[in-house]
Amino acid sequence: MSVLHLLNRPGALDTCVAHVVEGDAVLLLGDGVYAAADPRLAALEAPVAAIDEDAAGRAVALPPPVRPLGYDGFVALVADHDASVSWT
Repeated sequence: MSVLHLLNRPGALDTCVAHVVEGDAVLLLGDGVYAAADPRLAALEAPVAAIDEDAAGRAVALPPPVRPLGYDGFVALVADHDASVSWT
């Protein structure tokens, strides 16, 4: 079962990355975009994206492997995964 992990704040990153497995995906949104530069995200065997408007609104650069994603892409990610978990 693939899971979309929604990271809403950087303080929840430890718990989030501990539960990510191959086939999952991570989406940074809201204040979660502040975690974009954390090296643990690059070490995951799962794609990582961030809502581009949230990153821009907080003046956060999105380094690789974090890819910018609009709201249409957010909807597509939700549809592509069996379940989602919000980490706050």
